[in-house]
Amino acid sequence: MKLLFNLCAFLLHLSSFYVRGEDSFASEDCQAWAESGECDVNPDWMREHCELACQEQEELARKDMEAISQIQSFYDLKAKDIDGNEVDFVDLKGKVVVITNVASYCGFTAQHYRELVQLYHDVKDTEMLEIMAFPCNQFGQQEPEECPVIKKFAQQKGVEFRMMDKVDVNGKDAHVVYKYLKNVSGTKTIRWNFATYFLIDSEGNVQSHSGTTPLELYDPVMKLIDRDEL
Repeated sequence: MKLLFNLCAFLLHLSSFYVRGEDSFASEDCQAWAESGECDVNPDWMREHCELACQEQEELARKDMEAISQIQSFYDLKAKDIDGNEVDFVDLKGKVVVITNVASYCGFTAQHYRELVQLYHDVKDTEMLEIMAFPCNQFGQQEPEECPVIKKFAQQKGVEFRMMDKVDVNGKDAHVVYKYLKNVSGTKTIRWNFATYFLIDSEGNVQSHSGTTPLELYDPVMKLIDRDEL
């Protein structure tokens, strides 16, 4: 599945280049590819064709690291939910948290929403699990709607877990939550919708799981919950 995520992302990023022709190869193309992680995944090609964009991403990563170095803990973070209410992550202490970026019009949407709903349903009686889904429109423009429409879509999918505000997860405008999660977990970039799941234990330690599905996280989630209940 991880290979499928990467292949989908790379083909989409290159599509406009091949459709329009090499003469249309522009800085905005390079910037989009660099923000999506191609400088790490395909470094030789990107260094040849988009060296400046890769250099800019390296500088941005350095600045982000300096900025988030002031964040001492996962529980120092805050973000808005899909209704615009501020969520203070200190209120998540003692819980296991799953965070991912979602989209309504992706080929992975049906399966991942279904499995997220199932995961939450299977674990919610423990009152130990929090799922936070961040809508994001950076990948294939597959989350184009505003939050009220996204919320209604999620409700139709049976979502009872926490839907968050629509954010960027890569690039200069990435939300601080994602900047922090990527940095502490060693995740350089988010490759696609539903491509990376962050699993945070009850003490705020962050794990990154890429190329997985929500139900594949059931055992890791339960292991953390069982550990806390001992």
